[in-house]
Amino acid sequence: MVRRSRRSQPGRCKKLRGAGQWWAQGPAPKDQRKKDADRWGLKDATITEAPTHYEVWEEHWPALELFLAMRTQWRVVAGMAGAQHQGIDYTALYGHPKYARLGFDEQDALLAQVQHIEAGALSAMAQQNTPAVQEAEDAKQVTDAIQQRVDFDYQQGMKSLINVRELMNVMELAGGYGDECFVA
Repeated sequence: MVRRSRRSQPGRCKKLRGAGQWWAQGPAPKDQRKKDADRWGLKDATITEAPTHYEVWEEHWPALELFLAMRTQWRVVAGMAGAQHQGIDYTALYGHPKYARLGFDEQDALLAQVQHIEAGALSAMAQQNTPAVQEAEDAKQVTDAIQQRVDFDYQQGMKSLINVRELMNVMELAGGYGDECFVA
C-alpha cells in the first residue's frame, strides 16, 4: 500500500474499506490477457494490467498501521463449513501501544477508521468463502448423484440376476410340467 498526501475534503471512508479489501484479497494474480493479446497481435483497449498497489490517504495511515499490527488478532469461528472471520479482537487492540498512548478523542477517531478497514476486509473474506461453500455444496451434489447411480445400477443388476435364476429354474422343470407353456 502506498501513502498519499492529504486530501482537501474528508469523504465517506471508501479508501479505508478498499484498503481492508485489498489486504484480505492478497496480491492480485498476474493477468495474462494483455501479454497474450500482444503475442497474437490483438489491440484491445479494454485489457488493462491489474494494479500492483493500493493508495491510502495520509490521514488514514495511522489507522492502517494499527490494523496491520492487529492482523493476527482476529476472532475466528471454525465449523463444518470452514473458518469464518468475525472481526478483530478489540481487547487486544485496546492494549496495543499504538492505541493506548493516544488521547480519548484520537482513540475514538482511530477506532472508527480501523473498523472501516475491518469491514472491508470482512466483506472480502466473505466473498472468498462463498465460492468455497458453493464448491463444497456442488461436490456433495455430485457425490449424491454418483451414489444414486451406483445404487440404481446395483438394483438393476440384482433384478437381472434374479430373472436369470428364475429362467434357469423354469428350464430345469420336469417335462410335462405346466403343459410345456412358459410363463415368465
